[in-house]
Amino acid sequence: MPRPKRAKGTTTRIQVRITDEEKNTLLTQADKARLTLSEYVRRCSLNKRIQSHVSDKAIARLSSLCGLQKHLLMQIKGHPYEAALRNELNSVLAAISTTLRAVIKKEDESE
Repeated sequence: MPRPKRAKGTTTRIQVRITDEEKNTLLTQADKARLTLSEYVRRCSLNKRIQSHVSDKAIARLSSLCGLQKHLLMQIKGHPYEAALRNELNSVLAAISTTLRAVIKKEDESE
């Protein structure tokens, strides 16, 4: 990833003492946001927006799975085993939801 350009007009330095663990956490979060450490700390301290960079592949795959499930739900209407199939599809949706919650929780814990 190319290094982001310096924010315009940033010429003054400040020094802050933090622990190694805090520094590692900040570096990790800055990397996830695809920002330099300075830009990440600047945005956090000034309450500016930090955009999440979720993988486009992950979003596309999730969208695909949701679309497939919707399609399958429409196809089973009137099927002799509709109730059983609906239960299976709902359990798949629950599994997807559980996985997403786990990913979000893991992200929150790493912040």
